[in-house]
Amino acid sequence: MARRSEFKGIVRNFAHMLNNRNNDHLGYWAIGQLCLLAQQENNSSISINLLEVEHNCVKNCLEPLAKSIRKLLIKMLNSHKIPSSWLKSANVTFSFNEQYQKRYHYWRSALGSPYLITLEITSDLGMVYKQTFGGNVNPHDPRREQRRAGF
Repeated sequence: MARRSEFKGIVRNFAHMLNNRNNDHLGYWAIGQLCLLAQQENNSSISINLLEVEHNCVKNCLEPLAKSIRKLLIKMLNSHKIPSSWLKSANVTFSFNEQYQKRYHYWRSALGSPYLITLEITSDLGMVYKQTFGGNVNPHDPRREQRRAGF
């Protein structure tokens, strides 16, 4: 039987997966696309409620990405045999143009401005599990990026 303490590892692994360069949407890096969307909307961050994807999307173009992130979260919970009823809330925030922080950003590791991903899950018992990762990102530009094969 699964235990709610497994949320700690799930949050860490899921946040790491979202931060990964292999996290793509329509063949391009998802974080670059989110950075471009935030820039177009004059926002410094984008938050997605993973339990109510249909009701919280800023734009229609964000909804498919939010749904795919939610699907990955549900798949990860199912692999741990954790029912979704154990979730009270699940939110991911992508913050752009952040200040350099040695813990999250590697100096000169990549071009672009620093960003942070914060995933926060609250269990039905009120325990909050939170993980933050970061890196550097440039806004999505298909002229400079190579699309993943198959699209």
